[in-house]
Amino acid sequence: MSWIEVETKVPVKNVVDVRERIRKIAKFVKKETKKDDYYSLEYFQYPEKSLRVRDMGAVREVNFKERKDYSNGVHAKKEVQFEISDIKGFFELIKDFGFRRWLHKEKTTELYKTKDGVHIELNHVKKLGWFLEIEVLCASKDVSSARKKVVAVRDRLGFSEKDSEVRGYTKQLWALKNG
Repeated sequence: MSWIEVETKVPVKNVVDVRERIRKIAKFVKKETKKDDYYSLEYFQYPEKSLRVRDMGAVREVNFKERKDYSNGVHAKKEVQFEISDIKGFFELIKDFGFRRWLHKEKTTELYKTKDGVHIELNHVKKLGWFLEIEVLCASKDVSSARKKVVAVRDRLGFSEKDSEVRGYTKQLWALKNG
């Protein structure tokens, strides 16, 4: 499946306060832990492209994101995602193509959803701390309206463009690991 992910990410200092603000505008959906391994052909440097394999128990989910643009503190990325039931076969295949694991990430997510379908995540990323993510998944033709929704929710929660983190979790973890 393919879509455009429109999102902003904000580092959070006061989790209790932000959680209270979120609960005023969105409904709690679930809490989950996500364990992700990233694979690339370029594993000695920060890679240009990589794919993520998320451990979901019996099934693994493969994800690839391609950056489209960044403005007003909001990213738009093409996202392709699918499930793999034969994980051993999949790993044999990507290893034969030269892919190697270059990064591991664990995050605990509290997922909330607004009435108009905006996803709000309060994430604790191991080694990085707490972050607020506001996200809309959409078709290419809807990026502009999705961006407006994301910005509106960010504003309602008391944050602005200057609060947004430009770097993704993998860049932050890579920098932490490699100085």
